[in-house]
Amino acid sequence: MLTLEEAADFHGHLGPFLTIGYLAGEIAREVLKPEGIHDLRAIVNVPLKTPFSCIIDGVQCSSGCTLGKLNIEVKDSEQPFIVFESRDGRRVELQVKGEVVEKCLKLDMEEAVRWLLSLKREDIFEVSTQLG
Repeated sequence: MLTLEEAADFHGHLGPFLTIGYLAGEIAREVLKPEGIHDLRAIVNVPLKTPFSCIIDGVQCSSGCTLGKLNIEVKDSEQPFIVFESRDGRRVELQVKGEVVEKCLKLDMEEAVRWLLSLKREDIFEVSTQLG
């Protein structure tokens, strides 16, 4: 998987919504521990407009779920949330907290990224898992 810096190169810049997607993919890989390149699937639910759609690139860069492998699906949604599923039926759902979205929209990009990276992941996402 790519580093956050490599993800920024891929995306064109380092912004807060790229970072949110990147962190979501990291959580999914840590929790679901995929072994192969097709062991994970992502469903990215975001408003289909920038800056929210930047989450999609972050997810691709950190999770390995890509448009080219067809193991990522993008859906229009009012609030950003990402669902990751493993081949064996385990699942992680990450709802981006509303206050996080609001603050990211108010701060300049660099400030927002620094702020996000200073937070614990549970301060960014409501996480729900189905591991059994």
